[in-house]
Amino acid sequence: MRYVKLEDTRPGMQLAYGLYDSSGRTLVSQNALLTQNYIDKLKEYGFDGVYITDDLSKDIHVEATISPALRTEGLMCVRESNIDKCQKIASKIVEEILTRGKLTLDLTDLRSFDDYTYAHSVNVAVISCVIGFGLKLSEEDLQDLVTAALLHDLGKLSIPQEILNKPGRLTQEEYQIMKSHPLLSYEMIKERWDLSAQIKIAVLYHHENVDGSGYPEGLEGIEQTLFTRILHVADVYDALVSRRPYKEPYSPYEASEYLMGGSGIMFDRHVVATLLKYVPLYPKGKQISLSDGRIGIIMDNSDYHNLRPTVKLMDGTVLDLAERENYNITVKKAVGEEFGENRESEEARKKMIQPFKRYKLAVVDDMKTNLEALRGILEHLYDVILLKSGRQALLYLEKNEYPDLILMDIDMPEMDGVETARKIKEMTKDRIPILFVTALSDKETVMMCRRINAAGYILRPYNPVFVKSEIKRILTGRSDSE
Repeated sequence: MRYVKLEDTRPGMQLAYGLYDSSGRTLVSQNALLTQNYIDKLKEYGFDGVYITDDLSKDIHVEATISPALRTEGLMCVRESNIDKCQKIASKIVEEILTRGKLTLDLTDLRSFDDYTYAHSVNVAVISCVIGFGLKLSEEDLQDLVTAALLHDLGKLSIPQEILNKPGRLTQEEYQIMKSHPLLSYEMIKERWDLSAQIKIAVLYHHENVDGSGYPEGLEGIEQTLFTRILHVADVYDALVSRRPYKEPYSPYEASEYLMGGSGIMFDRHVVATLLKYVPLYPKGKQISLSDGRIGIIMDNSDYHNLRPTVKLMDGTVLDLAERENYNITVKKAVGEEFGENRESEEARKKMIQPFKRYKLAVVDDMKTNLEALRGILEHLYDVILLKSGRQALLYLEKNEYPDLILMDIDMPEMDGVETARKIKEMTKDRIPILFVTALSDKETVMMCRRINAAGYILRPYNPVFVKSEIKRILTGRSDSE
C-alpha cells in the first residue's frame, strides 16, 4: 500500500484502509474503489490523504499502531467524556501495543476535520504509551499514563468551538479561555478516587515547559513528574502533525525538528530522544524523491538509522539505503513537501499567518552572522530590519513606524539586550513584544524574561522550524503546537 494525498487521488483507486467520521460511521469501506463522489465527500470532511493498494505497492504493509476498532472505541469514550470507559480503553491500548512486534509510529493519520479533539486524545494516548514503553515503564504505569492521555483534553469540550477552531488570531481574552482547558480537565477528574494522583497531576500540568515558562503554574522540569513530561511531548507532536483551521500539518521530519529545537526549553531531552526512536522521518508508504532524481515509495525503515530507509522505485527495484553501496544516495524530500520551508500558499499565509498585513520584524544583534542567519530564515515570510546594537535600535524606533516584533540578542557590548528591552518598553509603553535570543537556557534566563515581560526566548544555534513557530505564536496568538 502507499499513501496518496487526496488531491492526487483518482477514481478507480482501491482503498487499503476504511475511513470513518468522528462518530465511528463508515465513510468509505476498506478495499472500496474510489469514485469522484467519494473523493469529493472526503474533501468535505477534511481528509489530507488516503492509503491505496496497487500492483506497485501491494507488498508494502503499513500496520496501524492500534486496531481501527480500538481507535473508534477510544474516540467514542472521549467524545462521551466517559471516564470509566477511558480506563478500560487505556488497558486495551497498552495490551495491543505490548503484544506488537516491531514498534513504530508509522501510519500517517487518517481522520476527518471534525473529530480533532477526540482523535487527538487517542493519538496522544498511543504516542505516550510508545514513549513509556521506550522508557521501560511497568504495565501498570503505562495504563495510568494512557488514561491520563485520553483524559487530558476533556476540558476543551467546554470551550466554545468558535475559539477552538478560529482560523485567525485569538484575542487576549480568547487565549486565556483556551489556556484554561488543563484546569477544566482536572476539575472533571479530581474527585475520582479510582484515578491515581499521577494521572491527575499529568492532566493538570501537561502544558508546563521544562524551563518553567509554561502554564498553569510555571513549573520547571525538576518539579514535574515523568508522566507530565511524557504527555507534554506526545501532545505537542500530535498537534504539530495535525491539520487545524489555522495551520497546515507538519511532516514527521518538521515535527521532529521542532521537538529537537525545543529540547531543554519546552521539552525533556530524554523524552524527546525516546519518542524519536519510534518516529520514522519518512513513514512507510510515503512517496519520496531521492538525491539522484529517482522517485520511490518507502518500503521499510532501518532499525538503526532513521534516515536510511528501504525504498521501492517506480520500476519495481528495491533499494536499501542502509547498504554501503547506496551511501551516496539520500532521501531528498517526500513528494509534495519541502522540508524546512514554508509550504503554505500565499493566499493561505495571508489568511493564517498574516491575517491583516505583512508583519515587520526588527532583529537586534551585534554579530553580522547572527543577523544574516535570522534574515535567511524569516525574510520570505516577513519584512526584516537588521539593527547592529541596542543604541541603533532605539534610534530606529524614534524615527520610524514600530515593528510588530523585536528579536533581541541578550549578550551585546555597551548596552545589553535586557537594558535595551527596558528602554524600548518604556519608550513604546510596552507596545512591541520582544523575543530574546540567547545561547543559554536556564532558570535565570526564564526569570529575566518574566521580570521584563518578554514574549519568550529562542536559542542559538537557530532551529528554523522552532524559530518560525515561536514568532507565529507571538504574532497570531496561536501556536502550531496547540
